Amino acid sequence: MSSVQPQSWREERKLTTGPRFDPRLAAPFVEKSLSENTRDAYRRTVREFFRFLGGISPEQVTPRDVIRFRDHLLGIGRKSRTVSNKLSIVRSLFEYLRAGGIVALNPATTKLVMPPAISDAPAGRALTPEEVDHILRGPNRSTTEGARDYALMMVMLRLSLRLTEVSTLKVSSIKWGDKKWVLTCRVKGGREEKWPVPQDVKQAIDDYLRLDRERRDTLLCGGEDAYLFQPVRNHRTLVYDKPLSPRHVERIVGRWGDYTGIGKVTPHDLRRTVVTEMLSQGYSYRDVQMVTKHRDPKTIMTYDRARENLDSSPVNSFAYRKPKTKT
Repeated sequence: MSSVQPQSWREERKLTTGPRFDPRLAAPFVEKSLSENTRDAYRRTVREFFRFLGGISPEQVTPRDVIRFRDHLLGIGRKSRTVSNKLSIVRSLFEYLRAGGIVALNPATTKLVMPPAISDAPAGRALTPEEVDHILRGPNRSTTEGARDYALMMVMLRLSLRLTEVSTLKVSSIKWGDKKWVLTCRVKGGREEKWPVPQDVKQAIDDYLRLDRERRDTLLCGGEDAYLFQPVRNHRTLVYDKPLSPRHVERIVGRWGDYTGIGKVTPHDLRRTVVTEMLSQGYSYRDVQMVTKHRDPKTIMTYDRARENLDSSPVNSFAYRKPKTKT
């Protein structure tokens, strides 16, 4: 008597009986991160991974399953860096579950599942000084929305704040102290850092808040504890006392990149721009670290776009000194 064989591994999974994946199992792993953006990324990847596997429990996952997930992502056109990041999250999840005694081994360890090769070419872009000038000239600074967008990009282009850092700033984040204006905010990793606020940045913020004062007063979304960068309109939920979401900030930066003709621009491109321009002007990695607040100055090397410029390579000017001649 012959039995019907499953046509694919997906059908094979349908025939498998046993415990199913409970998202609550991964909740402590997701919530242990201090960054909301990181928690969102972990949550999405865990959900995507177990949905792809048909909702099986972690104990049933094998290295073969992880390899299928990797190959599926590459097959639908995901970039190698994206796939590698997702595998890293899955790997970290199973390491967390293994430490808790829920699984016996980590099926996503690099000894069993190789991540895709990542190109050494740096991702993203850094704007030239001319492009910085163009994108800052885009917003109409006589309007509330234009003044907001200009101030937002000024903060990112001068202080090199990350996406979540700039979107969660409050009016009280900027205070007078030690004979200068100082911006304080919590950065990646939960540390609290400070930046001096250049006069042109402070002026851009003041102009924006002045134009936005009437709206804030009317809608009761002003004051020192209010978010600095807010949506000007929010007809869908009618909630105004809230910050710009990271996606909203991405749309703002992208809009002005398109409008001014310099092409696709992301908030992280603005951060790369700060690093590249400072290094091009001769600042040391340590100097740049004081602005970007990276824990390790070596990380800044990955943002240094000028390293790829062969015209500025030291090879062009380097030469051995001529030996001294004996007299």
